Amino acid sequence: MTDALLDVKELKVYFPVGSGIFRRHSHFVKAVDDISFRVQKGETLGIVGESGCGKSTMGRSILRLIEPTSGSVKFKGHEVTALTKSELRRLRADIQIVFQDPYASLNPQLTIESILGEALSTHQIGNNAKERKEMVAELLNNVGLSPRHAGRYPHEFSGGQRQRIGIARAIAVNPALIIADEPVSALDVSVQAQILNLFQHLKKTYELTYIFIAHDLSVVKHVSDRIGVMYLGKMVELAGKKQLFQKPLHPYTQALMSAIPSLDPDVKKERIILKGDVPSPITPPQGCHFHPRCHYRMEACEHVKPRQIEVEPGHFVSCHLYDTTDNLTEK
Repeated sequence: MTDALLDVKELKVYFPVGSGIFRRHSHFVKAVDDISFRVQKGETLGIVGESGCGKSTMGRSILRLIEPTSGSVKFKGHEVTALTKSELRRLRADIQIVFQDPYASLNPQLTIESILGEALSTHQIGNNAKERKEMVAELLNNVGLSPRHAGRYPHEFSGGQRQRIGIARAIAVNPALIIADEPVSALDVSVQAQILNLFQHLKKTYELTYIFIAHDLSVVKHVSDRIGVMYLGKMVELAGKKQLFQKPLHPYTQALMSAIPSLDPDVKKERIILKGDVPSPITPPQGCHFHPRCHYRMEACEHVKPRQIEVEPGHFVSCHLYDTTDNLTEK
């Protein structure tokens, strides 16, 4: 595999909760717990998992909107976690984020021209106000809005239109990587399809790379080249889209796939019902985090953290079912 655009190794994001004696934090929410993956230039990596599994926290920690507790995040070979504030500001012209809520991510007191113009002026794009105004008009055209809308305020637009404005703000600075944090989950289904198609169009036009975060498997399948499945802060499976949907390996991924309804009445598949609830990220289970709900669990699962195994080229899974080593010792 060639040098990755983004290389994440052993990333952890822990949030302190409560306090013990001498004001020391006695517990931590392990939102992201030892995650590693790479993103190649020009691909879309989809990240899927149920609410609260750490998807959004992971995405924001890459950009250091949330500070990582430990681990390495390398972008174009540079260590993001070691950058100063001024260096980080320059990096954010290369990595942008599209937020989930189009209602909260735009300043209601600014016109659309001001919102997009602010992104351009902050990163010193455009020689003067007139040139930036022309660039704003071009951005609005590129996301399917009219330049005549530039003088309007966010409250005058629908949810889908606001998300288009958020996308325009992200592409305004010509980024190499866009982190899309559940960008269609707050939209109507009919509008979701339009926004997903817009993402695909802009990827080709601007030669973009995406990390696309969602909890809807059908959305991730539509836009992704590879897919990572998260559960309780862990990346339990990572594979190409075709590999994952045709041959899911991790028991949690298998359960997710079994829940997808089939449009063919002649196709019958067994539904895997998971028992119990997702454990607390403050006190996750020992060993494999999924073992209390797993129908394949064995003794090692209760005590030993599974390592990430490449079962076939490009298909990684963290599960003892595929670990052929004999020395499964407690970690």
